[in-house]
Amino acid sequence: MRSLIFILAMFAAPLVQAADTLPLSSDELKTKVIEVTDAQNKVMMHGSTVADVDRLFSLYTDDFTYIHEAYGGTYTRDGLYANTIRLLERGIYSKTEPRYTLVSTIPGYNGIAVERQETHKGVTSKHLAVFEFRDGKVSKIIEYWK
Repeated sequence: MRSLIFILAMFAAPLVQAADTLPLSSDELKTKVIEVTDAQNKVMMHGSTVADVDRLFSLYTDDFTYIHEAYGGTYTRDGLYANTIRLLERGIYSKTEPRYTLVSTIPGYNGIAVERQETHKGVTSKHLAVFEFRDGKVSKIIEYWK
């Protein structure tokens, strides 16, 4: 009987693990990107709080990575969180309008390429980023703009 339970457990474990990593649909990916973009915008607004930062980071996996080769390379979740809190406390986040507007998306398998528009000091530019997801949270953002 014990060996039967062991055999069943061996076959069931991969199925349980696979169920945890079901891919997000195209609509779910877009909804998640909108949610993350809104949370990022909120953090950068005048009057944002640590609670806003915590809300944003709750959308990221524990091993989240942010990669932006043109602006510093690779950032871990912990390093990015500490940097975001430091900038918040220094009053650097003072925008009065959202930084990013979502322009278009190309969904894939647990990832989505996004084009976002930014207007900064009267100059409008478009930015390309790829968001990767695991278990419904962002596991990596890679920026492809300068």
